[in-house]
Amino acid sequence: MDKPTKAEVQRILGALKRSKKKVVDLEALSRLMGRYPDVLADTLSYFEPMIRMDPSINVRDLVPEMNAYLEVPLKPKSEKPKKLAVRKSEVAKYSSIGEFVYHKMTSVGGLVDPSIRLSDTDLRILEKLVEAETKKRQKKSK
Repeated sequence: MDKPTKAEVQRILGALKRSKKKVVDLEALSRLMGRYPDVLADTLSYFEPMIRMDPSINVRDLVPEMNAYLEVPLKPKSEKPKKLAVRKSEVAKYSSIGEFVYHKMTSVGGLVDPSIRLSDTDLRILEKLVEAETKKRQKKSK
């Protein structure tokens, strides 16, 4: 039993507001909205599971539950960390991965310093250089 969409619940509430009848069963709601009763029963079964078995249930009794459903905010989307943008000019400073390693990771004597920590932008530049290198190798192998 999936949750109904908020738009669908709003349509049902709008149809109920337009109706002047005190008792609106599933068939009457179906005629008001122009939808099949089975489809409406699937939507309303979230609020009243027995509506599929007994379509004579007054749908107006479900209005407070539907209003409460609409008041609950949507689950906030998980924020994905934005991918760090690296300009082509920054990548173009280094002709190869070796040159990048030489400039960023070596100390005065030319030895690679294992304690060097690369920043996020440096890692992104290295990633772009590796992608370019793999593309070159794939072109050579063809």
